[in-house]
Amino acid sequence: MDFLLLFFIGIFAAIIGVMFGAAGFVLLPAMLLFGIPIHTTIAANKFATGVSSLTTALTLILHKKVSLKKMSPLMLLAVLGGISGAFLATRLSDDTMNIVACIILIAMFFVVLKGTPSSQLEDKEPIRHHRSITPFFIGIYDGGFGPGSALMNITYFLKQRYSYVQAAEHTRFLMFASCMGAFGFYYLYGIVHWDIAIPVTLGSIVGSHIGMRLTPYLKGAWLRWILPIIFLVLIGQVLWKLL
Repeated sequence: MDFLLLFFIGIFAAIIGVMFGAAGFVLLPAMLLFGIPIHTTIAANKFATGVSSLTTALTLILHKKVSLKKMSPLMLLAVLGGISGAFLATRLSDDTMNIVACIILIAMFFVVLKGTPSSQLEDKEPIRHHRSITPFFIGIYDGGFGPGSALMNITYFLKQRYSYVQAAEHTRFLMFASCMGAFGFYYLYGIVHWDIAIPVTLGSIVGSHIGMRLTPYLKGAWLRWILPIIFLVLIGQVLWKLL
């Protein structure tokens, strides 16, 4: 594929990913449309999302918005999940992967459907103790498939009473962990194509920083309908592949 085309796909996907947690909705269909095998597509997506998440995570650490020490236990769960997901993906057929993805997306849709109050766009004190292993299971999904995984992480942090901006910021750390864990496995498995991964990654780095700058301007009323709609589109995309 053309370098510039992959670069701009990476930019747009990353913006959507940071703001609404659905980069895969743009990235995977676009790459599959051009005939790139699904496992190669997922591997390139993991590298691009992982590196772009790292750049935004480092920025957040430098500005002291997120504590790496407090995020480390969750990141470890996400890494293990990403590796596990990649392992399963290389042993499951495309149809089986799509069925599992559809079940998870439908479950998460009903979680999001409960509503995201506009107050969750405001900074407030979140719950500081994380004892859930949810990031591990999200990491499995992210490592093996991916579309909507950032939105699942955002939803997880929203349930921990983080504001939407805080949830999007903290999600970058978990996305980095699960993506790089999965990418490491795919790389050792020999299905990484650098001529595809590099331009998408460069675009994702640019897009992720644009997305982080735009996220604070989101309105609470928008989230009540945007997030469920994104999940429905993702579910429809998976169902279309199964039919």
